[in-house]
Amino acid sequence: MHIKLDDEQWVASEDATLGEVLSELNARAYTKARIVTTMMLDHRRITDRDIDPQFLQEPSARFRDLVATSSTQQDIIEAAREPIRRYCEHVVGEGNQLLSQFRMGMLDVSALDRWLGQVADILELMKNPSVAPPGDSGLDTIASWIEQLLGARQVRDTVHMADLLEYEILPRLLV
Repeated sequence: MHIKLDDEQWVASEDATLGEVLSELNARAYTKARIVTTMMLDHRRITDRDIDPQFLQEPSARFRDLVATSSTQQDIIEAAREPIRRYCEHVVGEGNQLLSQFRMGMLDVSALDRWLGQVADILELMKNPSVAPPGDSGLDTIASWIEQLLGARQVRDTVHMADLLEYEILPRLLV
């Protein structure tokens, strides 16, 4: 099997498995501080969903070419910056809808729980300094406001929940 990673090329040993080939591919990318981002095996795109134990045991000799590309973590984050910003805007928009419901005294717990799951995604992204807004991201502060939101939810205090969303949580979710 002929293997190409960016500008580097080599031939896999005849008795290597695909698992061994992919392991070497990953190791070569890692030594250059890069992450494998795409793989084409005989002109067929391979994703993480394709990689299972049976696939990894396949003999590499059954295939002709593996072409892979890699990127740096920073390049991946840069490429994701705009989609992340749009996702944050979407979550804030949904938060504003919840805020309106809370102001009317309505509490849809399942909608709030779904929204909190999205907020958790944003907070996870904000842990990365390359994604977080400049300065202190205030993750601990946001977490404490969310704790207060959960406390207000428990006693069904929609006024306090609306205030927390409007003045404390939503403004801090835009990256």
